[in-house]
Amino acid sequence: MGDLALDIETASPFEEPGRDDNDTRYYEWISVGLAYRDGTLEEPDTTVLFRRGGWEAKYTVDLFHRMIEWCHGKDVERTLTYNGAYFDLKHLMNWAEELDQSGDVTGLSSDLQSALPNHIDLAKAAAARHEDELQEDQPVLPDWLAYKLEDIDNDSVWYNDYDFHDDYWDGLGIEDKFVKGGHVGRVLGETYVDGVQAGIEETKTHRELKRLLYDYSISDIADLFALYDSLGGEQLDREFHYPIDEIDR
Repeated sequence: MGDLALDIETASPFEEPGRDDNDTRYYEWISVGLAYRDGTLEEPDTTVLFRRGGWEAKYTVDLFHRMIEWCHGKDVERTLTYNGAYFDLKHLMNWAEELDQSGDVTGLSSDLQSALPNHIDLAKAAAARHEDELQEDQPVLPDWLAYKLEDIDNDSVWYNDYDFHDDYWDGLGIEDKFVKGGHVGRVLGETYVDGVQAGIEETKTHRELKRLLYDYSISDIADLFALYDSLGGEQLDREFHYPIDEIDR
């Protein structure tokens, strides 16, 4: 048996959430990064699954089915996220239940629960160990700080490593030199889906955008295993266990 690491990327194409608003109605699912390790693998098995169409429910269902199939193909003992109890698994369960209730699909929420067993939220564990680093009213540390405090080298994804026209990022309103989650949520994720809908997937620009999003998603999950081990490994499994069906939604 082994460990599964998971991180989703979302966009807000219809209504931008407020600063502290985490209501699922603001978010649409773009992609999911997945990694699996066990004692038989020299390196974790990783993938990023992307939305294959527009914002219609059928493309969310398709992404769910592909993710669940991938996870069911592994012998998963525990699921690792960073802040998944607040974001990733909360929204996945809400989307799955909405789809079940709509009649578009049946049994999706139960299939999701079986695919993601024994969820451990490493953001909660990092916050407990490094409580003195938390700012006022800050429930968890940003992941980059948790990695830094645990002396784990988590690589950033730099925009200049990708082949775009010089004015591309200016047109999207991005001034930073490296990719941030907010960039994906505000503009990059929606731009990617717009390109899929427009049928420009084979253009150089769209392929480079997908490569960037792929690399960013991998960077979000690649070091979760090291963080789990550094924070205590199996000692975390009881105190920081947040079952997906018990997450506050």
